[in-house]
Amino acid sequence: MLHTAHHETPIDPHAVPHGHHVSLDTGLDFINTLELEKGSWQDHLATPEAALEWLIGHNLLHPDARRAELARIAPDAAYGEKLLAKVRRVRGAMRELVDASVDRRPPARGELAEVNRALRTHYVTVLVPAPDGVTMGHRHEGDPIEGAMARLTESIARYLGEGKIDRLRVCANESCSWTFFDSSRTGRRKWCDMTTCGNRAKAARHRERRKVAAVALAPGEASAPTI
Repeated sequence: MLHTAHHETPIDPHAVPHGHHVSLDTGLDFINTLELEKGSWQDHLATPEAALEWLIGHNLLHPDARRAELARIAPDAAYGEKLLAKVRRVRGAMRELVDASVDRRPPARGELAEVNRALRTHYVTVLVPAPDGVTMGHRHEGDPIEGAMARLTESIARYLGEGKIDRLRVCANESCSWTFFDSSRTGRRKWCDMTTCGNRAKAARHRERRKVAAVALAPGEASAPTI
């Protein structure tokens, strides 16, 4: 039986156990690893090790590949910095594609070129054992980090290439930066999360209305002359 599934044992250490495509949500989650928290930018991929952990946590890197990368990083800090810079560069380029889509403008050429470079990385589909037969995995030909970046950029490129841009959003809360897909029935969602950013925005508007009302009722203010 040939099918796609999320759980299987790979036939070789370079095949990553996952479905054929990375979801759009995973691509957006990758972008959101750089976010605003209390007015300052927080990078959840602060170290090469953190970047590798994120990739393996999202089934984008095989454990053997992570071990190999960690073994290279340990004696060579410069290699780790280069790896992290590559991951962050692709993340920034993906963010630019989403921002440009939301703003209805062409993306910056440099970031578009970065995404296209990532997309050109070679990986092939392979069959791996599954409990009831076989399923699809990927075998990366070359650098496994570049393979992961290819699959992440593909998640955004595939969506944008199909012209489905109307529901990509950036949170309307100015102290937030999250990108998200609007899955609401009306397609008019403004905030990444109503219970956090949505409620904060409503509270801010309420405070502003009270402030305006207090100024209007302040004693000693001369009223406008009646003509």
